[in-house]
Amino acid sequence: MLLLLAAGGGLRAQTIVHAPGGTLNGVVRDSATGAPVGYALIVVVGQEQRAFASESGNFRLTGLGSGGMTLRVQQIGYRAVALSLTVETTASAGGGPGLVVRLARRPVVLPEIVVHGDVCTGTEALGVNPVAESILDEAFKNAERILTMERSYPYQGTFLETLRFLDAAQLETFRRMDTIRFDTRRQTGYRRGSVLQGRYRGQVATYFSASDLAREEFRTSHCFWFAGRDTSVTDFPGHRIEFAPVAGTKSADWAGSLVIDSATMMLIRSEAHLVNLNRKQTTLTAARCVVLYREIVPTLALEMEADCRTESAGAPNTASRWRLIDFKFVGKSPVAPTPP
Repeated sequence: MLLLLAAGGGLRAQTIVHAPGGTLNGVVRDSATGAPVGYALIVVVGQEQRAFASESGNFRLTGLGSGGMTLRVQQIGYRAVALSLTVETTASAGGGPGLVVRLARRPVVLPEIVVHGDVCTGTEALGVNPVAESILDEAFKNAERILTMERSYPYQGTFLETLRFLDAAQLETFRRMDTIRFDTRRQTGYRRGSVLQGRYRGQVATYFSASDLAREEFRTSHCFWFAGRDTSVTDFPGHRIEFAPVAGTKSADWAGSLVIDSATMMLIRSEAHLVNLNRKQTTLTAARCVVLYREIVPTLALEMEADCRTESAGAPNTASRWRLIDFKFVGKSPVAPTPP
């Protein structure tokens, strides 16, 4: 099997790789040290197939067909590479060391600080190129990793919810506690124009998730900009990235921000609030949710805590706090060893 080395950030000339029976094995390494790059994300561009490398950098893609494809390999803190490959699946192909992908570390580029309200023109939608070199790309990498876990490594989580009902003066009138189960196999994700679900007085908001940033529908209907340093998470100084619906959006939608740890480039906080609420369309007057993220394994983060509030005309206001108390993958896990 052909040994392929790639440390650049662009698309290379078409290269032949052998994948007997449609199975391609490979390994991701640091271009400077040769050390494995664990948990790198492997994406077959234009298809739903995504996979994480193991802790030792090994990965395996199955079910590949013969012909051309583009493979994108990325990891937080590294320059992504896009490989243009011609796949040969004949069983007569030899063994060999497999596909070797080398990623180069790169400094993070901080764009100019931009100030906006809750709507923007769309001209600031920077960082959508997977091989660019901006702090915004690190946010998108985090989102793609979360989306990959939701789709390719589905998981279930159990949250302890403390729900408080508040009066007009924001004083607590009633409290209840419950456990809420969450399964990513039932995730639908962001849909423009469908953020509010249900009937007029019984509407609920489908809350923003960091994985929405990896969905094309969200990216094309929002813009993103660098907003400077952030110290909202204790002991984790970070970079703040803000987003808002593009101008012309009439339906209820999300605006907010994300905080990326300045040392690790990991997502550590997100905040989103509803904009474009129309009294003729909904009784909701405000909704906001703050989420904190933690690593489950190196460079793989999930929602661990959330603090959400809603206000509604003619109904009690609510404040809910969620804390993850149980978590398990359904089927395969990204931390499982890759077969030799």
